[in-house]
Amino acid sequence: MKLKIGSTYQKAVTIVEKLKEGNASIFICGKSGVGKSTLSYDIIRGLLESGVQIVVIDHRHAVSFPVELEPYVHRQDVSQKPLKLHLFGASDNPADAAASFADTITSVIALSNAQEQLLRPLLKEVLRASPAPNEVLEYLHQEIKSSHSRSAPGLENALAPLFAQKLFEDGDIEFSPGITLLDLSSFSLSTQHIVEEVLFAALLREATCEDFPPTFLYLDELSNYPLRSSNALGRILCEGRKQGLYALLVAQSIRVFKSEQRILLQQCKYMMCFQPADEEVRMCARLISSSGGTKLTSMLKSLQVGEFMVSGPVYVGDSDTPTTKPLVVHSKSPEDVVPANGPLAIPVPSDTEPILPPAQIDLLLPLDALDDCDDEEAAPSKPETVTENACPLLPDSPSEPSIEPLHLRDESSAPQEQSQSQQMQLLRSAVFTSIPMNSYYGNYNCSWPPAQVQPATFSYPNMDFSSLIQQDDAQISFQALITP
Repeated sequence: MKLKIGSTYQKAVTIVEKLKEGNASIFICGKSGVGKSTLSYDIIRGLLESGVQIVVIDHRHAVSFPVELEPYVHRQDVSQKPLKLHLFGASDNPADAAASFADTITSVIALSNAQEQLLRPLLKEVLRASPAPNEVLEYLHQEIKSSHSRSAPGLENALAPLFAQKLFEDGDIEFSPGITLLDLSSFSLSTQHIVEEVLFAALLREATCEDFPPTFLYLDELSNYPLRSSNALGRILCEGRKQGLYALLVAQSIRVFKSEQRILLQQCKYMMCFQPADEEVRMCARLISSSGGTKLTSMLKSLQVGEFMVSGPVYVGDSDTPTTKPLVVHSKSPEDVVPANGPLAIPVPSDTEPILPPAQIDLLLPLDALDDCDDEEAAPSKPETVTENACPLLPDSPSEPSIEPLHLRDESSAPQEQSQSQQMQLLRSAVFTSIPMNSYYGNYNCSWPPAQVQPATFSYPNMDFSSLIQQDDAQISFQALITP
């Protein structure tokens, strides 16, 4: 399998994998509008050319394909045509078949211990009675309704989506060549999760057969799918590679995934990160590298639309050796990238300067010089020692404050400052304190003196505090409180 995913330095970037011999799962992430769908369609096009079977789940008529891929798409509305699969596995042993079904169902439906203990023996007895495979659920429903167990009503209610409509038909899984799109939009969310879990578990069983064709699951909006190490999707990421069952996963945000889910996502061999949201840059860097160094975060921030960082063994140009370092790639092919005039100049990575070049230049830094890209963030500097006189006490007998203007920027006003009242000196002492704070004026406590003392308020309209205000401060309201 060869997948061209883009270009760098006017050279094609390619994924080369021997299907059914190694891991080929792919995870794509990035905020909306940066090029995730375009890259996904390019990968799907390459998979089709390699003869790979693709299965797509559509939750709400949200999955669409480019015009050139539509002839390969075969849509199946599961509400009209049930999925053909072996719901209870291929085992002839009723106990094994009951356990397989119960494990699948309990991974997506929350059953109490009592309900699960009721389900397994009832299902085993139904399977032992050897009804037609398509009639097992109907017989199971009757057995649950006739049970005198206190757990029976709750179990019947939990399994209601399976009893209410025919979702499955017994038989070998049959997918059309090309792209099979399973439309689940007619079902509720809980029913969708049941269908997905049963399908994924059935694919895992079918994949053990020697004649199982290499198959990719294309799951857009991954946050809509349950992802746990104990459910079928998690096992596909961890075990599917052995049988040629892979996943192409796409998500706008990784912040919605818990830490154990992000660990599962790292089972994907290839990580492709487009420009993330500002609050997720560090998370994406850690997804690419466990320590997520400052250089990786700087590069992620500098990505333009259509550019992404890929982590995994990819081949650049005609090289026979894959690069193992993170590489910045443009999703366009080399012939579609307009080169810049003049010689190619590779910028040196910096934590303060942009890493990537202007968008019209195909100059994407492959991190060859980033041997230390996993460096940790520099330790924050220690706060300065607070002096005893940083906030002197208010005088016992305050005098009238001066109304002369105070210009904090003007050094020539020093003689004038010496004649300031104690209240003004206190004000200056507070705003010039060396205590670290979010804003330079943040240390001045307007709740002091204590609440039991009725304060008098003095305003200083002529004072210039502009040098003390940071750019992110929308406004400043400054008051001096003294004891009357």
